[in-house]
Amino acid sequence: MKYILVGAVAYAPQIVPIWDIIREYANDYLKDIRLDYVLFSNYERQVQWLVEGKIDIAWNTNVAYIRASAEAGVEAILMRDTDIGFKSVFVSKDKVQSLKDLKGKKFGLGSLDSAQAAIMPLFYLQQNGFKLQEFPLPLLDTAKVENDSIGIFRFNSDVGKHGDTGKSEFEVLDKIISGELDAGAIGSTTWMRVLQEGNYPQMTNFYTSPDYCHCNFTTLKGFDSTLKKSFITMMQSQNHLKDNPQIAHMMSLEGLNNWVLCDEKALRGYKEIIQAMKEQRLMENIIA
Repeated sequence: MKYILVGAVAYAPQIVPIWDIIREYANDYLKDIRLDYVLFSNYERQVQWLVEGKIDIAWNTNVAYIRASAEAGVEAILMRDTDIGFKSVFVSKDKVQSLKDLKGKKFGLGSLDSAQAAIMPLFYLQQNGFKLQEFPLPLLDTAKVENDSIGIFRFNSDVGKHGDTGKSEFEVLDKIISGELDAGAIGSTTWMRVLQEGNYPQMTNFYTSPDYCHCNFTTLKGFDSTLKKSFITMMQSQNHLKDNPQIAHMMSLEGLNNWVLCDEKALRGYKEIIQAMKEQRLMENIIA
């Protein structure tokens, strides 16, 4: 009997039912292979275990995948269709209508290790040539932002989970609604949720970033090719079972329509994140 051990980060209660469903399905589908999973409290530990060969496959954020790539020879093998074409969105209540209006304003970023809510928004602001002033969060009410600059305030909630909880993004939204921030950055999936639920009807989107990629299943390049192929085939077989209530429920919880291969086009979606992480000195996998 051969085994596949998958790592995932427990950022929300639904992670357990997601992986229980996948494990049960895999162990019915695969012959002479058993799949199990282990949960981590943070991506840094998960990356460490992947690099050390303690797990076979890691369900990684873009940041975790890039950090693993910096430490070892790894391969992105599979992702959700919704991980392609990910974006950051800049929102405001009424004070900001375009990027140029951000000068002299207070702008909120999410957790420092969140690509969608902090790393890429900061990167795009810098790419557009803005002068940035970073202030500690306690100075939010009293900070004086220079007229030619953008005041940056970070909401570092749930660091180690790479923005998966979404908590910091909603903290930014709440501060915009209260008037303490003029604008802020959130991920495109959070923005879609805001539009669907209608909880922030005053909020408008004034900038949407270029596309990049989010999560993927990462393995070491030396991972057994037969086990890798079996895992990919098993996961993609779920794409044809949307009439199965368990599979449909799992896909809904995990936010996907199909599992797709990490081809060359998808991998290009990490290039700007790599550049941003290098510029912001975020490449090192510091264990929490």
